[in-house]
Amino acid sequence: MKNVLLLILVIFSVNPIEAQNQDPWTEYMTPSGMHDMLKKYVGEFQMEISMDMGEGFDQSKIPVDSHHLMLLGGRYLELKQTGNMMGMEYESITIMGFNNSDKSFALTTITNMGTGTLSLFGDWDEETNSANVSGQLTNPMTKGRINVRQTISFVDADTILIESFDQEGNSKEKKTVEYRLMRK
Repeated sequence: MKNVLLLILVIFSVNPIEAQNQDPWTEYMTPSGMHDMLKKYVGEFQMEISMDMGEGFDQSKIPVDSHHLMLLGGRYLELKQTGNMMGMEYESITIMGFNNSDKSFALTTITNMGTGTLSLFGDWDEETNSANVSGQLTNPMTKGRINVRQTISFVDADTILIESFDQEGNSKEKKTVEYRLMRK
């Protein structure tokens, strides 16, 4: 009889633990392997911004410092850039994250070069170790919407490459900016 009671006690004490491990909120709030991958990019980086200024202009390359740290208990990677761009002080904050619930990758960027917020969402590609994200922002000149697509590639342990493509109105999509982040 004692063995039967012990067996029942063990069964009932294990089931709540299993239920907790499968609880959607627990999965949603607990950093995962994707967050461990983002954590590998904490540290000091040099970011080289390459911009296509249009036909007849040379492509400009702008170096800025980029300090990376994890936020909110290891859930988000913050990339904070400072430097000079076209004779002006440049500051930018980018937040990267992975949503365990819907398996989407997100990137949000704000800068001191405008008051808009760029928020992009998309899929993680395990084979290429990259995220393909998209969204929209407002063209400050025309007030029209610009479709933005970025490929965020985690090239190796010391390099992140972000390629940005824009499409507006009836024009074809074109690569406008490339951000290469290299560990110092």
